[in-house]
Amino acid sequence: MSETTCHFIGIGGIGMSALAKILLAKNCKVTGSDLARSDLTDFLSQKGAKIFIGHSEKNVAPGSLVVFSSDVLTKNPEYQAAVEMQCKLLHRSDLLLELMRGYKTLAVTGTHGKTTTTTLLVKVLTEACMDPSFAIGGIGLDCKTNAEHGQGEYFIAEADESDGSFLKYLPFGAIVTNIDLDHMNYYKTEENLENSFKQFFSNVASKEHLFYCGDDPRLLTIAQGISYGFKAHNDLRITEYRQLGWSSIFDLQFEGKQYDEVELALIGEHNALNALAVFGLSLKLGIDEQTIRKAFKSFQGISKRCERKAFTNGVLFLDDYGHHPTEIKATLKAIREATEEKRLIAVYQPHRYSRIKELLKNQKCFKNVFNDASELIVTDIYSAGETAIDGISHLNIMQELKGLNIPYRYVERKALASYLKEELAPHDVLVSFGAGDITHLASEILALCTLNQVKKLKVGLFFGGKSKEHEVSIRSARNVLQSMNLEFYEPHLFCISTGGVFQYGQDLLKEERIEHVAKTAFSAFVLDKIQECDVLFPILHGPFGEDGTIQGFFEMLGKPYVGCDYRASSVCMDKILTKNLMLLNGIATSPFVGFTHVEWKNERDVVLTNIQEHLQFPLFIKPAHLGSSIAVSKVMEADQLEFAIENAFLYDGKVLAENAIMGREIEFAVLGNEKIEAFPPGEVLTNGKIYTYEAKYLTDEIKTAVLADLREEMIEEGINLAKWAYLAAGCQGMARVDFFLDIHGKYWLNEINPIPGFTDISLYPKMCTAHGMKAEELIDRLIILALDKKRTQLKYE
Repeated sequence: MSETTCHFIGIGGIGMSALAKILLAKNCKVTGSDLARSDLTDFLSQKGAKIFIGHSEKNVAPGSLVVFSSDVLTKNPEYQAAVEMQCKLLHRSDLLLELMRGYKTLAVTGTHGKTTTTTLLVKVLTEACMDPSFAIGGIGLDCKTNAEHGQGEYFIAEADESDGSFLKYLPFGAIVTNIDLDHMNYYKTEENLENSFKQFFSNVASKEHLFYCGDDPRLLTIAQGISYGFKAHNDLRITEYRQLGWSSIFDLQFEGKQYDEVELALIGEHNALNALAVFGLSLKLGIDEQTIRKAFKSFQGISKRCERKAFTNGVLFLDDYGHHPTEIKATLKAIREATEEKRLIAVYQPHRYSRIKELLKNQKCFKNVFNDASELIVTDIYSAGETAIDGISHLNIMQELKGLNIPYRYVERKALASYLKEELAPHDVLVSFGAGDITHLASEILALCTLNQVKKLKVGLFFGGKSKEHEVSIRSARNVLQSMNLEFYEPHLFCISTGGVFQYGQDLLKEERIEHVAKTAFSAFVLDKIQECDVLFPILHGPFGEDGTIQGFFEMLGKPYVGCDYRASSVCMDKILTKNLMLLNGIATSPFVGFTHVEWKNERDVVLTNIQEHLQFPLFIKPAHLGSSIAVSKVMEADQLEFAIENAFLYDGKVLAENAIMGREIEFAVLGNEKIEAFPPGEVLTNGKIYTYEAKYLTDEIKTAVLADLREEMIEEGINLAKWAYLAAGCQGMARVDFFLDIHGKYWLNEINPIPGFTDISLYPKMCTAHGMKAEELIDRLIILALDKKRTQLKYE
């Protein structure tokens, strides 16, 4: 073969180029043609191949060995020329078979996951210095290629089942990932499909090196060899799995041995299954455990398989080759887990008219596929050279999607980039799905952006307010603004004066106190400015800001906003209601008596008697709707009660009397909407003193500790209680959950603060940033949660 010219019809294809690379490495003469230039054709040209752009009979030299794939039609001019000149014709699979001769072949086949599994197997054998030859259907980001002519004894090949050609191979060992109803235009019936895989199993020489997914019901009935999967009946089994960001962590059992905390630099249970098979086969090949672990942890993945194309101005661009519903669903689930509450926009380019026609035979095949996306865009079918089929278009898919509870729309392919340029904003994740030219979408969008910029989010920051904590709110707002990433955000400042008037201006935070009074709270100008904002960030304390009032206003405007909704804010700012709710949920709170100003005015003796019969001195008197540091009195004896109560009623119409818990004041910072995170607690070091407003903000008399000195089990217990209290109150976004910890080690809920302070001395931001979260990241997280909360709300409206 080294003296014969090998000519490839369609040399730029991922499978054809792999074979051409191996031949060039073996010093064979290679020519080839394709419809357009690409990175692959350019690479082959640099390595010595003669490349023709366009198909023509003139490209085929007499005496050439002509290689073709199943996609090449017999009417292709180069194919016809080869026949007329009586050139030897080889299907791509037959050439691969020739190249395998003399090696121990390890073949990977199955409907989904072949390329990832094959590339990971190459990575492990390379890490083990076994120098394998390989031909895979993708570009490995570690090896930067899809093929190599190695000097080792193994040849690793991705065995294509789409046209039945995988049955030509007689591999030493193999991995079979799954069987799905794909390529049915070739197989015609499910029985034919399963019989072909059954034959493949028979072709594998060493059943001790043959692994198949035992979680796949079709494979389970026909397979031979070693089963792998999550289910208990498998020989090789994942016993624990979790996704940590963009990595997977799992424990596995094989042949009586436990392997814990295997880390894989890929996401999703589907990829953990692929890695599991590679782990088992690698052990059977004699590769040591640590080498496998090292390869898994450092694996960079494959081009077009959840590939990170760009990250600019807070927008992450991903590209995935997946075009079958099963593949898309698995990948979206994994991306959602990694990106958490960020807006996840999926763009789906259907592949081939014939494939869509086959998929549509299975009614509702697209149902629930895109549920993990925040939004879906469907574009035109990529023909891949096929002639359009009457009655098959994107409209069929749109019909299938009816009832999907996320926004979805059709956008013409040529308009996608310009459409998305206007839609994308910081914290968005855009993933393109398809095997066609959709892979270029990220570069097309960025080419339209000046200096690769996407639009900034307009964030309305609200501060001031009518409460006694007006100045504290301004101080908090300054810190929030200072922590904002101005590459992502365009801040707009709104101050509510002590008289309740909304004002707009970029210099408002320079003031210590805004006392403007007017007949109306809003001007049309201010209202218009609020409406222009993408997300609103209230940093208000006390009545008319933290109690659900401002949140209800934002709801009426239909705007996303940071923090708890109006319901939870109202509940949390009513200490009496909060305590009753906690008791219903099994969370201990100090014994208390609550009463209104009317009850106090009309039945003073009854109230006093009730307090003294049900509570013990010392006790605390607190306004029910204000922060814990406002107008709080510690009452040591009965004759001090009336004065303390009268003082509390100067600030609120409801008052709370509660037993003093002798112990420590422990506070937890909690974040999240549906997925809740609580940080290890801080502590208010009162030393028995009252944590008053003056002591907190004016005299700096009482200190705090960002990390409370507690045993690990006490921290864990408190975190769990804080999260449970947060959920019980219906909180979202953020809240500070405060407890008393008595001398016996029991937690008693004190209160839930729906808008905690962000001043220099405030514990909430300090507790978050003390555990690896930067101040800028905390603001990002709160804004992401606000946008997610609104999207979730819209799903059910």
